[in-house]
Amino acid sequence: MKALFEKIELGDHNSLRVMHVDLPYFDAPWHFHPEYELTYIARSHGNRFVGDHVEPFDAGDLVLLGPGLPHFWRNDDDYYQPDSDRRAESIVVQFSQSLGDTLLPQLPETQPLMALLNRARYGVRFGKSKIDEVTPALGTLLTCQGLERLLRLLFLLQQLASDTDAVMLASDNYELKASEAETERMKRVLDFMLAHFREEIRVDDMASVAGMAPAAFCRYFRKRTRKSFIEYLNELRISHARKLLVQSDLSISQVGLECGFNNISHFHRQFKLHNGTTPLKYQSLQHNK
Repeated sequence: MKALFEKIELGDHNSLRVMHVDLPYFDAPWHFHPEYELTYIARSHGNRFVGDHVEPFDAGDLVLLGPGLPHFWRNDDDYYQPDSDRRAESIVVQFSQSLGDTLLPQLPETQPLMALLNRARYGVRFGKSKIDEVTPALGTLLTCQGLERLLRLLFLLQQLASDTDAVMLASDNYELKASEAETERMKRVLDFMLAHFREEIRVDDMASVAGMAPAAFCRYFRKRTRKSFIEYLNELRISHARKLLVQSDLSISQVGLECGFNNISHFHRQFKLHNGTTPLKYQSLQHNK
């Protein structure tokens, strides 16, 4: 499945648009567009794809994406069940590429904003403290119009530009103009992992999905994700385990098995490696919050 081009209508008299999205699940496909996009997740969880990067997202997630960067948010499986009462809610701000290419570069005061917009070419995820600080301003963008909305956006971007905890998402060597075949290959690999991480997955299986020899696939995967296939797979499994420990009545052993860990001791070791505590202590801490 290749990334689809999305045409965004800002209107004749607007350089940005702000949307409040409230759906049973996020339904936008793997896509890209010429506009910048700032997306705040008010309610929902799942996995976020940005370029060659994928990681779990939850409520409170905030990312800035640059023009032409493929992306989509995929909710967890429970959102797609016929009897699900879950909702996927977000605030999405999309603004013209000309803001970063033409207008702001002419103003010396906007240098910090330009640095942020340049990083956005690879996607930027912001830290929790900064997100808590700017969340009220995001809500305000929904209620104002015209020049006031634009000025509030610029001030919001100025605040985000000072976030020392912000993290770049797509890898440094990610090719923003990758061929359709290359984009489709990586999407196919990540989709397969999301669909089958609860099962045993061998490198040979992944190499077959990618249409590559096993050794070539391992090099390809590490180059694009900065992690080995096994490291990435374990992160997906542990992310799912955290959710099950909080949201289900399964025992610790059952959670491990449900997440693809056939060896419970290995599950405990991996969980502690990623979370700094055991599954039981993590569960207890979350329930006592």
